[in-house]
Amino acid sequence: MNEEIKEWKTQSVKHKVAALLIMDGVSFRYTEEDGIVFTAPEEYVRQMVNRLMTCYGCSLKPIITEY
Repeated sequence: MNEEIKEWKTQSVKHKVAALLIMDGVSFRYTEEDGIVFTAPEEYVRQMVNRLMTCYGCSLKPIITEY
């Protein structure tokens, strides 16, 4: 499985997204305009959204878009 690595950004639940990225060892940057920006395969982002909703108490689905 050779998944393409893409760049993603989010302004949703930034504190929880940042904590999850740190725990997973994924580097990211933060800007006021774009929020949290990181690189990862699309499958990782899908699993991350699921983890945020089921394990980390996000009642609404976090919006993470391709940068």
